[in-house]
Amino acid sequence: MACQCIVRGSINNDEYFYVDKIVRPGETISSKRHESRVGGKGANQSVAIVRAGGSVKFYGAVGKDGIWVKDRMASFGVDVGGIIVSDDATGRAIIQVSDDGENSIVLFPGANHSELHEKKFMEVSDEWFPEATHLLLQNEIHARSTYYALMNVKNATIIVNPSPLPRGEEIFNIPWRKVDWLVVNESEVEGLYHAMSKQKTKATSHSLSTRELVFLLSEQSLFQNVNIICTLGADGVLAFIPTFHRPKTIHEAPSFMHVPAAKLIGGVCDTTGAGDCFAGYFVQGLMEFGPSAKIGLEIREHNIARILKTCVHAAGMCVEKPGTIDSIPTRAEVEGRMSSS
Repeated sequence: MACQCIVRGSINNDEYFYVDKIVRPGETISSKRHESRVGGKGANQSVAIVRAGGSVKFYGAVGKDGIWVKDRMASFGVDVGGIIVSDDATGRAIIQVSDDGENSIVLFPGANHSELHEKKFMEVSDEWFPEATHLLLQNEIHARSTYYALMNVKNATIIVNPSPLPRGEEIFNIPWRKVDWLVVNESEVEGLYHAMSKQKTKATSHSLSTRELVFLLSEQSLFQNVNIICTLGADGVLAFIPTFHRPKTIHEAPSFMHVPAAKLIGGVCDTTGAGDCFAGYFVQGLMEFGPSAKIGLEIREHNIARILKTCVHAAGMCVEKPGTIDSIPTRAEVEGRMSSS
């Protein structure tokens, strides 16, 4: 059986306004340039899976004003048969980009918060969800849609990139025990640990290193079997895989896997799509081992190291170009860069 990933996620019309400086309250300014691009973490990560060589079916919603967004995704090879055209407006991001690289973003969820998919799924049966070998989720759709997918997908490897980080009780409503892989950045792992450990102040977590935060999060009962991938920006990526890295006795220290960031050619141009590029490439790396591959059996520690090395190179190449999905490199381009570095 060939692997296919389902992404139940967000899809936006990202509107970029290029300005001299970010507008201030009460001020009206003119932009020098305007662009409309496909956005949304679900859409971006779907395209990254395809660019990495994988197969993905995207389930999301756009309004009648967003048919071009659907068509653009299809042009990259994403299966868009799961996109519903809603009566709501397409999700939108209004993004100001100033000459000094600063940005200001206003998000409108629009059709992303539609639950039309779940209503259609329940018309089949109360707990029906499309078959897939892998499921990738973020946090830009309605929390009930995320919960439905997690609770009802069958026999799939589940990867969650909880970005933006859920608030308050939403974190505790997520069935974390069903998650196989957690992909987070440093601020997200701190936020999750802060919430799960029920700290009243962030003072303690601020004094902890990222390694300590990752390990302490993994010690929380809901996360004890979750593999944690923590991206570190210019410092690369840190992985904690319980099968390989959890101490066997109380006298042992936890171990980790660290993969440094790739060397860039020409410096940083735009970091907007790097995290989504990384996530998509990571999912495809897992998919290459087949639909039922298990950590410690078919997938060994050196395999994870190889996947992460490919991911950091892909993300590094992504930041060298402007844009989000347009900056995601193909697998051939990544392998060419890796072979020459």
